[in-house]
This record gives sequence, structure tokens and C-alpha cells, in this order.
Amino acid sequence: MNIETFIVQLNRPLTTNKIEAFKKAVIERGGTIKLVANKGAFVISIDHIFSNELRAMSIVKLIGGVGIRKHSVPPIKKRTET
Repeated sequence: MNIETFIVQLNRPLTTNKIEAFKKAVIERGGTIKLVANKGAFVISIDHIFSNELRAMSIVKLIGGVGIRKHSVPPIKKRTET
């Protein structure tokens, strides 16, 4: 199981039925809804295998993966005078 984070935008006009159908689809596939933004945008975490199923739903306008890279910060070194 490889959990990934996705941003999902639903088609307009938004209705309660569309939102409930999307929510049910995510939860049934073992996913979680991390954030609900205005205008039908969601941030979800779900197994990447199910992303194509969600993408195929007629209520989904856009689904895109979110890549989070770990950045390393170089240590600050104090120069010593010799």
C-alpha cells in the first residue's frame, strides 16, 4: 500500500450529492480527506492505485499529485581565525 497525497477539484455546479459521493468514494477506498477548501477543492491521502478510479468519476474535474521533497539545510559553520 503506497499512500500518496492528491489535490482534487470537483466539477461545477457543486451540490451536496456530488460532495457526499466523492467523500464516500474516498473513504470506501481507505483514504482520508485532509483538507476541504472552498470552491470544491480537496486535499486527500489515498493509495495511488485508486487515483485512476477517482479520476474517472464524472464529478471529478482535476486530480493532481502533490510531491513533498525533504530539503536539507547545510549547517552554519563559524570561521575561526588562525
